[in-house]
Amino acid sequence: MMVAFPHMGNNWPAFKALCECMGAQAFLPQANNDRQIKCGLRESPEWVCFPFKATLSNLLEALEAGTRTLLMPTDCGPCRFGFYYAVQERILRDLGYKVSVKHLPQGDLLTFEWVTFLRSICRDRRYSGIGNIIRTARIFLMKAFLIKLAEECEGMTRCYERHHGDTTSVLKQCIASIDSARTFGQLRRLKVKIPGVFANIKRNSRSRQDVPVVGMTGEIFMTLDSFANHDLKRKLGEMGCEVRMGVSLYDWVTHKLHINFHRKYLEYLSRKHKRIGGLTMDIGGEALWVVGEYIDWARRGFDGFVHVYPFTCMPEITAKSIIMKWYEDRVFDFPPLFLGFDEHSGETGLITRLEAYVDLLKMRKNKKI
Repeated sequence: MMVAFPHMGNNWPAFKALCECMGAQAFLPQANNDRQIKCGLRESPEWVCFPFKATLSNLLEALEAGTRTLLMPTDCGPCRFGFYYAVQERILRDLGYKVSVKHLPQGDLLTFEWVTFLRSICRDRRYSGIGNIIRTARIFLMKAFLIKLAEECEGMTRCYERHHGDTTSVLKQCIASIDSARTFGQLRRLKVKIPGVFANIKRNSRSRQDVPVVGMTGEIFMTLDSFANHDLKRKLGEMGCEVRMGVSLYDWVTHKLHINFHRKYLEYLSRKHKRIGGLTMDIGGEALWVVGEYIDWARRGFDGFVHVYPFTCMPEITAKSIIMKWYEDRVFDFPPLFLGFDEHSGETGLITRLEAYVDLLKMRKNKKI
């Protein structure tokens, strides 16, 4: 069986492994780009959020290549993400495609609906046993963790690189190594190898004391996909900032398995500040954890906070309003930058805003020193 899934940043090796370990052949859409996105924009409602349009473009590309079974993650709750798969399937059928969209439920992974999902993409009974399903889930989690590790090392290395582009090149090599790893032993060795290859990158003479530390978080697709956010993480690094990421695929999955205690701590921080506007419940997107992340990073002494979200995303806009009020009222002396993206977002305006923001952070850093 040939199956396809949407592209989200560097996380494709984990989803590819999920398919191949169950005996399916994975069709890998190309990385999101300006040419490919046009078909998704043409067929999507104008008002819908950008991740819907980007993922629909990936599914259309797979259908044009002859794939008829499509995989789409979904969630429950107030976020529109919970309706992506159903609306996209309707659009594709209206366009005349004979397609089967299988949705991967992520509302609560302890309900084990994902076991039924995995068996639905498996035609060979040899792969449908509980032993292979546990092995598949374990490999998926290990690859998701390694991708998170590589991206964390990338964010903490780029601003110190002596030769422009070294960090990006090493990251690509690490993602390729994660993709090619097939056994638990190979994956365990990569856990040690990945920090080592980033540590071997030749560094400039900058002191870590002089480098602003920026936390980058927001809606998961927009934060992790470099095309959607105009390669924001790389830009911040090249402007001299150490970037710490607040979201990852591994972080999301472990949260849905109820073993992500960092997210539980962020929820606690948000609820603890309910008297001054903190969120007390999940309102969709990553809003609850974004608010907690802002409090956590402010306490840890980070220099900047970058919040990335799709234009029109109501949960993220709610989080933005709370954080902006806190900063204006000097509840936290922690300058935020809010960046909403859609297909009309321009590169030049983004660079101008980033340059001004980074200059502000460097000035504040020097004043502290």
